[in-house]
Amino acid sequence: MDYKLENIDVELVIVGKGYEVKTNEAFQMIPSLWEYAKKDGLMQKLIDLSSEQPKCKLEGLLGVCGTTSAITDEKFTYFMGIRYDKEVPNDMQRITITHDTWAVIPNVDEAWKRLHSEWLSASRYELAHVPLIECYYPPNHHPENELWIPIKQK
Repeated sequence: MDYKLENIDVELVIVGKGYEVKTNEAFQMIPSLWEYAKKDGLMQKLIDLSSEQPKCKLEGLLGVCGTTSAITDEKFTYFMGIRYDKEVPNDMQRITITHDTWAVIPNVDEAWKRLHSEWLSASRYELAHVPLIECYYPPNHHPENELWIPIKQK
């Protein structure tokens, strides 16, 4: 499975909105949330806030999955946001993630399907206790999206 390792040595300050998702319905609910964000203007607000001088390679529209990489609860919060270091707009919240080592797998849908069945079992890593992040890049970026997986050595 194609992947790369990335190190991020800054706090990831992300602003946006969180939505409750039923874990067993996540693959249906999350695309609907993005569609809703496009229609109600949240997606454009996030794009407008995006940093012109990124601090690291994790730039784009972000989907932060829960509070830890092992999503075992019946429900979790899916936080749709963007990296942003200025004052948080009134209609949004802020979360901060601090972790340095990430496995980055292109194609979010395919990465989710193969993460536990192939990648983790074959790698020398295990999940760290911070959220996984889906990153959706602007048009004409290759790859179009990636799953950022917080990892640590086994």
